[in-house]
Amino acid sequence: MFSFDIIYQSDSSSNEREQDLTGFYFNEEITRLQKQFDERFENIFQLKTKQNMDAKKIQFAKSTLSNLIGGVSYFTGKSLVAKANQKVPDEYWTASLYTAVPSRSFFPRGFLWDEGFHNLLIARWNKNITVEIISHWLDLLNDNGWIPREVILGNEARARVPAEFVVQYTSNANPPTFFLTIEYLLKTNPNNHLFTLPFTQRLEKWYQWYNRTQYGSLPLSYRWRGRNASSIYELNPKTLTSGLDDYPRASHPTDAERHLDLRCWMTLASTVIGKLYSLINNEETNRYLNYAQLLSNNDELDQLHWSEQYGMYADYGLHTDHVQLQRVPMGKPNPQQPQQPTHMVRQVTRQADLTIKYVKHFGYVSLFPLMTRVLNPQSLKLEKTLNDLQNPNLLWTQYGLRSLAQSSSLYGVRNTEHDPPYWRGAIWINMNYMILSSLQHYAKIPGPYSEKARQIYGQLRTNLITNMFRVYEKTGHVWEQYDDKTGNGQGSHPFTGWSSLIVLIMSELYDE
Repeated sequence: MFSFDIIYQSDSSSNEREQDLTGFYFNEEITRLQKQFDERFENIFQLKTKQNMDAKKIQFAKSTLSNLIGGVSYFTGKSLVAKANQKVPDEYWTASLYTAVPSRSFFPRGFLWDEGFHNLLIARWNKNITVEIISHWLDLLNDNGWIPREVILGNEARARVPAEFVVQYTSNANPPTFFLTIEYLLKTNPNNHLFTLPFTQRLEKWYQWYNRTQYGSLPLSYRWRGRNASSIYELNPKTLTSGLDDYPRASHPTDAERHLDLRCWMTLASTVIGKLYSLINNEETNRYLNYAQLLSNNDELDQLHWSEQYGMYADYGLHTDHVQLQRVPMGKPNPQQPQQPTHMVRQVTRQADLTIKYVKHFGYVSLFPLMTRVLNPQSLKLEKTLNDLQNPNLLWTQYGLRSLAQSSSLYGVRNTEHDPPYWRGAIWINMNYMILSSLQHYAKIPGPYSEKARQIYGQLRTNLITNMFRVYEKTGHVWEQYDDKTGNGQGSHPFTGWSSLIVLIMSELYDE
């Protein structure tokens, strides 16, 4: 038996080394780099100092981080772009994008709202990579300040995407999660070379696109565009632009809708831009910080989004719970065809209940005032929200917080004949990360509910780590989402996109 090495290297690389990377020298170099990685990992995340973190869990965290970093890719090509009612899309300019991806095998492309979450972890490992990624995404801004929500560059990339998602519409948004990343960079290194006036002005242009195109019908209200009011095949018309896809909104999309999560995203964005301008003593500082303070005002928030009847923060719009999918024949009856094809069509079963009102579906959207830390630490509504978090009939499970309460009429329900539930009960790690981050925040602030926040934080963190590690040990994968009944992984896998935030949860790195 024998073995031999085949070496491929450029002339320049061979001139840089005294020895070829082969045999003993190759193994020695691999060992050196592995040791360097392990030391750097422990220096940043310090998992050995955490309770119940054995060698296997630490290896799980290392593997998860490595796969996220390994998925950082460079794409070049053209997107297909259209206005709201444009039938034939246009090709965007030839663009390049340096970005992480949610899943190299299943989602090998850039997703705007995923990327802000990705870089909460990437920035801890290497801030320079994050700065490059943010710069590339901002290079995609068009004249109006719009960025595509999915960046699918060229024919090869399009071949991996269902046709309905290929064209990007210039009226449609996505959660501006890069403000989470930039907020972290501001807290840890306000002197970052990224924070120049041109950068802030580009970010402001993006922000103003949201403020101009996603504004609601009432002052200080916001509404995601892109819902299909004429859809007859969806139980609850999807809101893909919110990132939460089939999460229940008002049953009948109208201009009168008010979306709680978008208002909270805009609160965060206003705060961050105000802070960026304050670094350079710009006259715009107070305008943004004052607007952020107005959006953060709990009395103003309550007027638009607190339902006294349901005891929860909620969306608002033309809504009824009395909607269902019913099977009906396709086309006119044909006596020559006894087995006539059918399909599922949406029917309102009680028209009298279709009114403008708060949307009674408790879930992730209801928690956005908590997640974005808008709630006053002394607020009774914070206490109510914390109590609801612990209720197993609502969101609490031994595996993490589910996306939609078991009490919701749409919990675990298909949105169409062919679409399984997506954000209707499954456990998502990005939202659980935001909730944990905020629980730790409220636990540190002196107040009547700090101890309750601390207790919930500890148990939720333990539940998430225990379950994700269990599933990883069993399957070898990190998953897109986790079943709220069994804790098992589901959706696409491997999914080392925002599910990689488990590394930050394990290390308890949120703001620092």
